[in-house]
Amino acid sequence: MPRLLLALLLCLSLAPAHAEVRITDIAGRNVVLDAPAQKVILGEGRFLAVLGVLGVDAPLSRVAAMMNEFRRFDPGGFERYREAFPDIDAVTTFGQTSEETVSVEQAILARPEVAIFGLQGHGPGARSHHIIERLEAAGIKVVFIDFRQKPLENTAPSVEIVARVLGLEARGAAFAERYRKELARVTERLRDAPPAHCPSVLIEARVDTAQPCCITIAKGMFADLIEAAGGCNVATGVLPGPVGELSLEHVIATAPEVYIGTAIGHPGETGGHTRIVLGAGVDAQTARHSLDAVLQRDGFADLPAVRNRRAHALWHHFYNSPLNIYALQKIAQWLHPQRFDDLQPERLLDDLLAGFDPVNLNGVYAISRD
Repeated sequence: MPRLLLALLLCLSLAPAHAEVRITDIAGRNVVLDAPAQKVILGEGRFLAVLGVLGVDAPLSRVAAMMNEFRRFDPGGFERYREAFPDIDAVTTFGQTSEETVSVEQAILARPEVAIFGLQGHGPGARSHHIIERLEAAGIKVVFIDFRQKPLENTAPSVEIVARVLGLEARGAAFAERYRKELARVTERLRDAPPAHCPSVLIEARVDTAQPCCITIAKGMFADLIEAAGGCNVATGVLPGPVGELSLEHVIATAPEVYIGTAIGHPGETGGHTRIVLGAGVDAQTARHSLDAVLQRDGFADLPAVRNRRAHALWHHFYNSPLNIYALQKIAQWLHPQRFDDLQPERLLDDLLAGFDPVNLNGVYAISRD
């Protein structure tokens, strides 16, 4: 065998099976992996949606542990995962719905190579230094993603980060290209021809008639989507933080032109509608009846948004999901229907949900009052 060929074969045999992976996460931290991760832990169970838009086969096989908020906050969606993957109940949970409930010991015992956390939310965040330091001391890399603080800026790179962690760079790049294209169809159109009028919008989060009106969002999450879609959020400059409560009296005085409630109800609920019901397994009739029911509250009938039939609802979990591009396009159509009548958000959502197969997440995710 020629000496040059022998040397080449020797070099190839000594080369690592996978080149190292270098990542700059959403927190600006530089993270180096020896190879793509086979097992990760999720700082929120709902981050399974990232694996969905990436079309990851057998997604639970890549998840060593996750927080339990998915089961608690979106039981309808969780049940659809259980139908497709009964072993989801066997996935280790290392916390419930807050950083305070996290068991670092359980996270380490799950033996992941990487922990995927949000900048903030219902799990460990960028300020959870005591958790980060213990995981890194155990040899577990930590990367941060974000869908809630700056959703339109951080969603595409967050999905690309997870794709790199899992060795699926091409899929991450394809998602990011589609996301940015669909985002531009809204933002560039408004930039090039600003509308003459900015409709005032009330976003009521986690609608539940058993609670006082109105929990709302002033910054990040749905607030960013309203602004990007050409709306004027009535909570801007009013709340001391990103999320807070407006009194019914304040809402009536503000007289919002558009109402958008977020739905935390699910198909398994029985009795009268106290919450808006949207999401996997929900039909249009159920969704519309639930929206109509919450609009019967005292003081709502006289709001301009309700009188003029500009009252709508969105699935709540878009606030922390790579599927938020659908929500943006729906809001744009609600605020400026003629300008955005050519958008096809339902087709976009169908395309994105196709990657979740065999999880059947078909259902109604947005509804308007007749």
